Amino acid sequence: MKIILEKKLDFKQFQNLIILTFITVMVFLGMLNSVDFKSYYTIEIILLVLNFIFIAILCTKKGLSIENKRLYNTIFLFGFRLRKTLIETSNFQHVSIRQGKLSTNYAYSYNTKESRNWEPDLNYSITSFTLLMIDENKGNGKKMLTLTKADKVKLAIDFIIKSTNLTTTDHLPAC
Repeated sequence: MKIILEKKLDFKQFQNLIILTFITVMVFLGMLNSVDFKSYYTIEIILLVLNFIFIAILCTKKGLSIENKRLYNTIFLFGFRLRKTLIETSNFQHVSIRQGKLSTNYAYSYNTKESRNWEPDLNYSITSFTLLMIDENKGNGKKMLTLTKADKVKLAIDFIIKSTNLTTTDHLPAC
């Protein structure tokens, strides 16, 4: 049983990989149309393989899966499992949600507002929800997954509660 939740890359990673893919595609097409194929075929093959890898990374999604009654943090590509990591739930009783912000952190190390009033604010932040497993006796927790959409958090919580022995402690975020 599996649930695919959202894309694996955050906004800045996705943006940077789109730019890198565009550049490698343009270099590949430029070499393909202007240079004799036999002279630089290894570079052209490497660029072609890199383009396929970049496009595959752009299409990866994160989610959860259950196999043999064990919970896994899983990365999917077109619905197929690429990688799975075991989430050990036996020592924990509850699932909790921590809300926070994911930010690009373009903050300056010095605090002189007068000299940079004209500069744009390049910081980009979005609301994130971190799913934690909480141990009732010791009070410590372990991170399971970080999501950015409230409706996907509800799907993940329902999937975890239905598939494992964990219960929820928090109210689910509003959509």
